[in-house]
Amino acid sequence: MLQSLYIKNFALIGEIYLEFKDGLNIFLGETGAGKSIVIDALLTTLGERTSPDLVKSGETKAIVEATFSVENPNIINSIVKDTENVIGNTFILRREISTRGTSRCFLNDTPYPLTVIKEIGDYLVDFHGQHTHQQLLLPKFQIQLLDSISNTEELLEKYKQMKKQLEEKIDTLTRLEQDLILMQKEKEKVDFELQELLRINPQPEELETIEQQLKKLENIEIINNTLNEVNEIIYRSDRSVVDNISFAIKKLETLLKYDKSLEDLVNQLETVLESITEISTELQKKFIDIEYDPEYINNLRTRLSELKYLEKKYLSYENIFVEKERLQKMILSTYSLEDEIKNIRNEILHLKEQIKSIAVEIHNKRLEGIQTLEDKIPEILETLGMKNVIFQVSSTFEESSNSDIKDLTIEIEGKNVKLNPNGIDRIEFLISTNPASKPQPLDNIASGGELSRLMLALKSISAEHYKFPTMIFDEIDVGISGKIASMTAQLMKKIAQNHQIIAITHLPQIASAGNHTILIEKKEKNGNFEITARSLSETERIIEIARLLSGEMVSEFAIENAKKLISEINSLGL
Repeated sequence: MLQSLYIKNFALIGEIYLEFKDGLNIFLGETGAGKSIVIDALLTTLGERTSPDLVKSGETKAIVEATFSVENPNIINSIVKDTENVIGNTFILRREISTRGTSRCFLNDTPYPLTVIKEIGDYLVDFHGQHTHQQLLLPKFQIQLLDSISNTEELLEKYKQMKKQLEEKIDTLTRLEQDLILMQKEKEKVDFELQELLRINPQPEELETIEQQLKKLENIEIINNTLNEVNEIIYRSDRSVVDNISFAIKKLETLLKYDKSLEDLVNQLETVLESITEISTELQKKFIDIEYDPEYINNLRTRLSELKYLEKKYLSYENIFVEKERLQKMILSTYSLEDEIKNIRNEILHLKEQIKSIAVEIHNKRLEGIQTLEDKIPEILETLGMKNVIFQVSSTFEESSNSDIKDLTIEIEGKNVKLNPNGIDRIEFLISTNPASKPQPLDNIASGGELSRLMLALKSISAEHYKFPTMIFDEIDVGISGKIASMTAQLMKKIAQNHQIIAITHLPQIASAGNHTILIEKKEKNGNFEITARSLSETERIIEIARLLSGEMVSEFAIENAKKLISEINSLGL
């Protein structure tokens, strides 16, 4: 349940703090006082969309905090999936809205994505706004209401998971079949390309090796002549480097008897001489000791031409091997693809049988829910002033003329039935407010007031089956008055026995059914309007109900009527 709500700098609200109770919490206030703004502020903490325009003029940030308590925090923790931030029975949801266009969501001061907060909000609160009854005309909403009393939640989750698997397998089958067609069309080309690669048979790094070989072989004479010249300079000529250094060493050695310090220089020169001798030896090894072989060189050039052709064809030498592997895989895949397609088709058939079993179970549970609605809705509507109502729920299958395995269909009683997002059922609510008339779709018959009462009746039944911690009704009393208003108040009071309800109302009958009343007012302050809110004492509550009965001037007679109405509403029972 909602324990408290703190709002600061939101729209026309400066700062308010409200506490709520179990049962029926009533919001009172004149039209335009800002009751819906308070509800809108609460809804922002539950993940509803925000806007920078919601920040109060002159301020930079709006803050809304809602404190909730739940009997089973495990559901919240399963949504949050945060082992380091375990949620207890009581927690705070906070939304901060900036004029810069950003907003942040918090759970117990820890920021969370909006999607997580929205999922928590869907569990905590069931909101019925001023125009929500129009949703009753939508098939999607009708099936959701039916499911709320049919205990189909777990089955629907399984169905959706398996339907997703089926869609993925159908996508896979489609892709594989397209690959097979493509392979069959290109098999001749693939064979040619692969055979060419196998014939030329390039090897990694072969291109670079041949280029280096040719560069060397095509320049044998230049290389050998130059190496010979260098060797002559170092070792073989009359005035070679080796001879000159050897002569220098001998000269220095003659001076050692006069100056022993020259011995280091002698040693250094001997080291240099040794190094130069080794260089000369290495130079000898570099001589290309082969004869010029034109045929061998032509063979290398031919091989280089083939490799260059492949390099150009496949954009780089490395890509040759990537393409070769791809072509080989395509050839191998062609042989195995038909088996793979056969296997995936069998998997799809098996999965469809599993989905069929779940879809039929959902269908049967919905039939039970339909029976409950068709029995109870007329009874509740009669108490709300709609007598002799016939309410029916049409449940049909959407058939498909196609029978391809890739269609999202299953076979039921020899018919191909479409798999829709929420099962195989097409649900439509039908109503007749005249026993002589055949039930028809809601948008053909029901008025706004009738839709509001039908929505309340449906909510009262779903409340028996699904435990929403908090239900919010924003002016569900539109279009009703008098005795019907009294019966509506009784119904809301009955729902409030098992659910916390927050209701905005202008009807004294519904206000009288509340066990906690909050007054919303819009006051002028320093030339600006500001919304305020406060909980009413019992005396103040009676006065406000009297105001609803008699208008702005509250007389003693109106107060007595208010007390009498409160007594009557709370003594009656559905």
